Amino acid sequence: MASTTHEPTSFCEVRKEPLLVKPSEPISTSFCVMRKEPLLVKPSAPIPRHDIFLSTIDNYTALENFTHTLYVYRPIAVAPPNSNCPDPVSVLKQGLARTLVFYYPLAGKIMRYDPDRSLRITFNSDEEDIGVPFLEAAVLDCDLKSLNYMDGEITSVFKDFIFYNQPPINKDQEPYHPLRLQVTVFPCGGFIVGMSILHSIVDVFGAAQFFKALAEMAGGKVEPSVIPAWEREMLIVSIMPDEEKEMGNNNNNNNNSQPNNLPESQHLSSELINECVNISSDGIKRLKLELATEIGDDVTTFEALSSYIWRSRFKALEFNPDDKTVFVMMVGLRDRLDHPKLPKGYYGRDLVEGPLSKMVKLIKETKNICSQPEFIRRSLSSSERT
Repeated sequence: MASTTHEPTSFCEVRKEPLLVKPSEPISTSFCVMRKEPLLVKPSAPIPRHDIFLSTIDNYTALENFTHTLYVYRPIAVAPPNSNCPDPVSVLKQGLARTLVFYYPLAGKIMRYDPDRSLRITFNSDEEDIGVPFLEAAVLDCDLKSLNYMDGEITSVFKDFIFYNQPPINKDQEPYHPLRLQVTVFPCGGFIVGMSILHSIVDVFGAAQFFKALAEMAGGKVEPSVIPAWEREMLIVSIMPDEEKEMGNNNNNNNNSQPNNLPESQHLSSELINECVNISSDGIKRLKLELATEIGDDVTTFEALSSYIWRSRFKALEFNPDDKTVFVMMVGLRDRLDHPKLPKGYYGRDLVEGPLSKMVKLIKETKNICSQPEFIRRSLSSSERT
């Protein structure tokens, strides 16, 4: 079971249709986390030591932040007789060391370099600087059941299970580690793995692929079931002079779609908050059925929820009916590119953005447009230009 929180993030809670959206109950149990000194887990075998460059999408500055994920493991209900259960901290450290042989870029450090401010992973001559920061922690005064196994509103407590660097990383002045792990054990035998990984290096599929590999290697496998492939050069593009001119004209002609030209509302605030909500499966089914009947076509869960949240936000901010708003979604291109075709095991970012101006029909149309190879190529060119 995993609970995920991104930084920064905001969510508009909708209460008008309680069958669809129900606020989660916050975790109120108090506890104390005891932490040991962090250490650096190194690859268990020699790894390449050359500079590693990232793709055009990876270099998008808005993505240079950490995504934090909690993986919650309940204790074994009935342990086998005379069993000697292994220490999860030791098992995960050994598994991480073996996994880094395959995912060796995560053992380096990353930074933006002049003159183009592009991201680069480096391995300097200091052997002590190579590896992944790893923090062992323990909760002694409560068990996972008291925390409802982290199933609910965890905003107030999730930071206790994430390895935050102190002082904060200065990404503009010095290289930093793109991956950090914290393992927190409980008296009941359960534990939580907190993973912080740089969004520039992996998207959600890449992060899941890495953690699956970590679990497999910690479980004793010789190699991951999916061998990772870096190959970020496949998504690096160059801008031709005619494209540069065309992009400039398009930017001048499409100012109405830019965020700084969107309508203003007295209810807008610069303060970002975290809010967890439960969306019932029955509510989703009902919403999808109503929309499918209305438009005469099948509706996916993403399309239904996107249109629902978009409309609810419009109403909550009390915009005028004629105001134009923009909904931005990310479309994966893993299975949509033939030239180049991304290899199995690719764990980098593969998403492009598409602007929306209507509800479900336009979401469908835009998903189709964003899947076209020419749109993907031009989106990459636009990212490279900026």
